[in-house]
Amino acid sequence: MKYIYFLAIIFFFTSCNNSGVDNAIKDISSLEQNSKLKNSDSLINSYIRFADANPKHDSSAYYLMHAAHICVTNSKVVKGARLYERVANEYTSNPIVPQALINGGIAFATIPDPAHAKKLYDQFITLFPKHPRIEEVKKWSEYSGLTDEELFRRFQERLNSKDTNL
Repeated sequence: MKYIYFLAIIFFFTSCNNSGVDNAIKDISSLEQNSKLKNSDSLINSYIRFADANPKHDSSAYYLMHAAHICVTNSKVVKGARLYERVANEYTSNPIVPQALINGGIAFATIPDPAHAKKLYDQFITLFPKHPRIEEVKKWSEYSGLTDEELFRRFQERLNSKDTNL
């Protein structure tokens, strides 16, 4: 008899926890569908709260990516960059990590925080050496943090070396 009570208590707490997750997902979905709120702080905060409360849920990494995108497009670039970095560091086995590293690097580069951008680009290069965008990211890493004069000098050198090869 005690065994049945124990199972009933476990079932109760498990179902309460699942309904809380389901309700949070429904709340997020209704915010996403509201045209006035789909780029709002309310939605960003809902995404982040969900991920904080449910870090192992399949949707958490995607919600953080959405929150980061909204932040970056709404001129909250620092917050968005940090959210992209969070996705890359907390959801290492998720298939969106390469995009999170790229987006985070680009966001940090625009702040500008070239050292942080380079860190994310280098992390991408280390983790995804066979990724289709590897050459592009290697270039970004190479040029990250260079002054305008250094970039111009490198560009001129490349042009001059191509002219001699003609």
